[in-house]
Amino acid sequence: MFTYHRRFIGAEQLPRHLSDFDVEQFFRLLPDDVVAIRERFRADRRLGPALQLLFLRASGRPLDRFAAVPKALLRHISEALSLTGTSIATLRSIYKRRETLYDHQKWARLQANLELPDPSSDAELRRALAEYAKDAASVHELVNHAMHWLYDRKVMIPADRTLRDIARAAYADVEKSAHSAVKAAVAPPSLAKCRAAMYEQRDDSTVLEWLKKAVGRHSPTSLAEATQKIAFLKDLGAHEWMLDSITIARQRAYAQALASRPPSDSKRRKDDVQALEIVSFLRVTLLELTDSTLYVAARRISDLVRRAANKTQVRQIKSAAQYREQLINIKSIIHAENQTAQQKLDVIEQVVGSDITAADASQASLVRQTLADEPWASVAYSPLLRALIFRGTSRSDRCANWTFGWEGRSGLRDDVATVDFHALFRFFGAIWFLKSTRQRCKMACRRRARERYC
Repeated sequence: MFTYHRRFIGAEQLPRHLSDFDVEQFFRLLPDDVVAIRERFRADRRLGPALQLLFLRASGRPLDRFAAVPKALLRHISEALSLTGTSIATLRSIYKRRETLYDHQKWARLQANLELPDPSSDAELRRALAEYAKDAASVHELVNHAMHWLYDRKVMIPADRTLRDIARAAYADVEKSAHSAVKAAVAPPSLAKCRAAMYEQRDDSTVLEWLKKAVGRHSPTSLAEATQKIAFLKDLGAHEWMLDSITIARQRAYAQALASRPPSDSKRRKDDVQALEIVSFLRVTLLELTDSTLYVAARRISDLVRRAANKTQVRQIKSAAQYREQLINIKSIIHAENQTAQQKLDVIEQVVGSDITAADASQASLVRQTLADEPWASVAYSPLLRALIFRGTSRSDRCANWTFGWEGRSGLRDDVATVDFHALFRFFGAIWFLKSTRQRCKMACRRRARERYC
């Protein structure tokens, strides 16, 4: 994804319309350019070289096609070069001889300090595209990378067909490696099972269309549907496939290609292409469903904790009122005049009672106690999340606590009377920790992508 200020790179002709802002930012003649044009060309021959220089500097390609010049650009050039009598200009009217066009293009290339492509730059471009192809989703994306790579190194961008041939070669090499990775990761019987399962009927649609359907809002029904799909994909063995040699961007591209076509069209694909797309689709769908399940579970858990916190606050208010009432009663007993000191102590003992316990100091402990007093809603979500497999390293304390909390999932039973609530709360904490970790990873990936492409 390239930024707004680089959108003219690789263009083959001038746009039909340019705003004053575009002219000022991308097609502005510099003072040195004006001096060079006036020294090199006569007054009636300056418009063509100026157009060639500005277009070459903005796009990296020479201006070959005969097209009308936008009015805003024509006005800017006329004012900068003090030209008169030019309202409408076309390359056909400017260049009556092709030799003049080639001469102006050569001068513009030298003025813009651009080099012609040579075998050395071609070899470097092929090596760069071989790396870009690992993450590219299509040949068109590789062509865009090639144009920006050449533009940044001040090499003139060749014809589109030349770049596409280089991009196709790089894309084909990576795709060949992806086919080999799928054959190594997925056994033929498992692949045949996946291929047959994808086009089976499920309710009113195929399994492929059922898996494509997005998870709904954060409700128990949506969570149950997502975990059902995860269990189905794990039954196919998607969680055991080692596809690390295929980047996640390429896997998403293959999965999107399968999802965007009707199932009948996908069936007619070649066996290797069909296998690559099916395996990538199942793997990416499993990853996305896992993320969606964790997100929905975290939302539901947040709702449970929020309701428990509200109930805890109500209980604290009631406890404060009861405590104040007891203090008032004790004060009235102390000031009673018809009782002895021992009688007053006995009455105070009856008012206070013998079941006084030390109150929990933290708000979190009170919320946990509220969840433990009403565990039915909490326990209802634990069976839905048992299909997930959690793995990680224990190098950090937070990850070690997360692993320890998830190991307590054996206490999450449907029988409320036998629930291990400490395991339950550790499990909830594991979900929160994993969600925050995934969010930080996504933000880091987006930051690296911006640094790479912008």
